[in-house]
Amino acid sequence: MCGIAGIISTRYSGDLRALLQNMNICASHRGPDGEGIWFRENYGIGHRRLAIIDPEAGSQPMATVDGNLQITYNGELYNFQDLRAELEAFGHRFLTQSDTEVVLASYKQWGSECVRRFRGMFAFAIVDLERHHMFLARDHLGIKPLVFLDTPGCFAFASEIQSLRPLRGTTLDLDLEAIDDYLQLLYIPAPRTVFRQIHKLRPGHTLTVTLDGNVGQQQAFWRPEFKPDYSRSEDQWVEALDEVMRESVQSHLVSDVPFGAFLSGGLDSSAIIAYMSQVLDQPVKAFTIGFDDENFNEIPAAEETARRWGADHHVQILKLDALEILPEIVRHYGEPFGDSSAVPTFYLSRLAAQHVPMVLSGDGGDELFAGYRTHAGFLHWLNWDGRPKWRRLLYPLAQRLRPGRYLPREPGIKAWLQFIHPAGSERRRSLWRRDVLSFSDRVPRLFEEEFQWARDLDPVQMAQYLDLRTYLPNDILTKVDVAGMMNSLEVRTPLVDHRVVEFASTIPSEFNIRRNENGAFEGKLLLKRLLSRYYPETFVRQKKKGFAAPISKWLGSDGTNSEPIRGRLLDPASPLLDLFESKGIAGVIRSGTSAPIWQLLFLDEWLRQQHQRL
Repeated sequence: MCGIAGIISTRYSGDLRALLQNMNICASHRGPDGEGIWFRENYGIGHRRLAIIDPEAGSQPMATVDGNLQITYNGELYNFQDLRAELEAFGHRFLTQSDTEVVLASYKQWGSECVRRFRGMFAFAIVDLERHHMFLARDHLGIKPLVFLDTPGCFAFASEIQSLRPLRGTTLDLDLEAIDDYLQLLYIPAPRTVFRQIHKLRPGHTLTVTLDGNVGQQQAFWRPEFKPDYSRSEDQWVEALDEVMRESVQSHLVSDVPFGAFLSGGLDSSAIIAYMSQVLDQPVKAFTIGFDDENFNEIPAAEETARRWGADHHVQILKLDALEILPEIVRHYGEPFGDSSAVPTFYLSRLAAQHVPMVLSGDGGDELFAGYRTHAGFLHWLNWDGRPKWRRLLYPLAQRLRPGRYLPREPGIKAWLQFIHPAGSERRRSLWRRDVLSFSDRVPRLFEEEFQWARDLDPVQMAQYLDLRTYLPNDILTKVDVAGMMNSLEVRTPLVDHRVVEFASTIPSEFNIRRNENGAFEGKLLLKRLLSRYYPETFVRQKKKGFAAPISKWLGSDGTNSEPIRGRLLDPASPLLDLFESKGIAGVIRSGTSAPIWQLLFLDEWLRQQHQRL
């Protein structure tokens, strides 16, 4: 993987070379294998490289032979060899074996429509001198990040917010509603960032900026479409899923360097290990971390998977104080990020990076196969019975005839939010100083927009769609990308592949989730049936844990850390007090609930690092 950056400025009067070099330095952890810049009088691009494919000849920025196109690219195309053959038939000739050159030739051949042909993870910018613009794109599902700054006289982009820091003379103002989104969701949803002047390019979107700085609107080129296909039986769906999973894992193994896999005790990573072991002719290098708290320790289940497939298994048990690692974690996220599993994900990435430069992970399985507890809870609250849509259309009439027997609640966006956010409106209202933010219990903009595409889906697919468009890119994939890049490790996600998503979005909901013999909703049923081919039934039916950390223990549920935490968060010098009421902060601490305490600790550390007081 790599770090990318660039600028178009009509007001910057300094040395553009030095500026791009400084932007590159801020992303050096993303690309330890090389760097490069290309620039003209008022615009330029930079690149830091982690070499995975064609290490010798794939340096960037890369240009076409005529010099009219220049690219800085972060990602991997898994279909680049097929595209290369197609482009050669059009007369294109290639000087390297890299996928970067294929991206460049694809843009030359098909223009902005090239992204519809790509399969992979990517964020890139192409300077097009003929069209006098810069073209930016981010992959279908948001695996790779791209942020941009838009101010009068200056447009700049980068892989990370930190790389925009060298832009002198740019004022960055906190977006208070974005911070409220953070309190509600654990993350700040795109296109927002914590700063008003900086935005995220949304997954599956492109952006065009003229070389004199006129910024266009973000344009969508892909979104998932849920259309259940009832032409297959459940047995046929299992066969089809087996084929799709195997093909995706195999396609993600294209590499010129050694690779391995993350292995938890869960179904998704165990599925990846199973398919990798069948495809490869050598043992898979697998990496697992655990804790000295048995409630969070998945090492025994991971060891069972590793033994079954003869994996070269590397294990580390974490015994640490989360507060010690907090400053380093905060530095790399660039904005508040409250998912505490960022801590173990960092250590897992560090363990893997000691052995290989690239790994596969099992992220995305819960979104594709309705495996989250929130999915089950949502369906239980709705009293959903899984009937086809034509039956559900009769619910309003049936409700009048026999009240209470049918769908009693509307699956709206506010109903969904109450199942996923850790901080309700009362807690957030108690935190905000009245002179800072006039609080209202609003729906985050991204959720409002995406719900318009999901409102006619059944409740299962609505939840899956919303998770794919909100939680997956903004939390899960952000966490994995940052943790990997902190350790110069590339992480590939075979389940988060737009072709796999397009397949999964046609699975009828009742094949993924329905009530079990105990009357409780059980998810991932189709995946469990498939994995029963490769694992014992007791393993497949194990209780879901999720990749979580004993954060309550780290934060001192036994009282050991409560006073230091209280002293830090209520310190008169804490920048939190510029935003929040001390009574509200004290109430969060007094509750003893670990998630909001961790959020406040992260935000406090982030604000201290900004040297910013409102």
